[in-house]
Amino acid sequence: MPNVCRMLALVFVLTSCGCASSQSSEKSWNRTIPSEEREILLKLYQATDGDHWKRRDGWGGPVGTECDWYGVRCSSKSVTEEQMAKPDWYKWSLSVFGLSLSENNLKGKIAEEVAHLADMEFLDVYKNHLTERLPNPLIQRWLSGHLSITAETSLLTDVSEIDFESSSSSVLCASHRIILRADESAVMFTERCRNASPNDRRTYCEVKKGRTIYEFAKLGWLLEQNDFNRLEPEYDRNVTDIGFERMRVSRNGKTSEVVNYGDAGPFRLWAIQRAVEGAAFDIDWDKTFIQPKCPRWTDGAVKP
Repeated sequence: MPNVCRMLALVFVLTSCGCASSQSSEKSWNRTIPSEEREILLKLYQATDGDHWKRRDGWGGPVGTECDWYGVRCSSKSVTEEQMAKPDWYKWSLSVFGLSLSENNLKGKIAEEVAHLADMEFLDVYKNHLTERLPNPLIQRWLSGHLSITAETSLLTDVSEIDFESSSSSVLCASHRIILRADESAVMFTERCRNASPNDRRTYCEVKKGRTIYEFAKLGWLLEQNDFNRLEPEYDRNVTDIGFERMRVSRNGKTSEVVNYGDAGPFRLWAIQRAVEGAAFDIDWDKTFIQPKCPRWTDGAVKP
């Protein structure tokens, strides 16, 4: 009898351990995001006509399935000791880390509440049918570097075109014109000297075309944060034979122009001009050709 009792006790202990292990495993697999984040995801779905997305696998499913919804990426959330003291802490120890919904037929606009996904680090809504700029809190997080956003330029800035020219009134082959647009097109005209002989003063125009995405949107915000549309239309210095820098910016159907002669403008204008040139020279130009003359800024807008 004593041996039988010992065997029964051992079976009881092993069974208890197995149950504990099963409960622990259940806890590790039943974690989910906070209910507030679930509500935000559902508002995103509703605001962008989710019923007609190309893919909406799992969306609207039972509580606890959110991290399996199409395009939703979750990660472990930092949990405090106070939160871990609660018996059900493991049920909400995940959070939305990112949303990958590119080319998925989203329509309308991104719900304001999406900005409240505090742990979200990336948002990809490129190539959909969204019609309004992303909520400003999301854009500010993008500008701060805390959030990576992949979206059309028009969803990130109201600026539609930047037209910049740098030229000299006394030096040949010292001018270039850069035109960047929200449709991601970019073109640069550069005056070149032929130099066929020591006395050859003939010139030609080198034209480069390419595409820009992230540079343009950030330039748009640089213009906005530095109040480009409030600058004086002309800055002049009482000297001769010095450089001109001209800029024309289109935003919300309105155009602002600034002419800066002899670098007489304020520092913020200089910073904007250098940023435009820097962005242009970082573009991967995929087409280059030559033409007799470069269109000048004073000739007006250049057709795409």
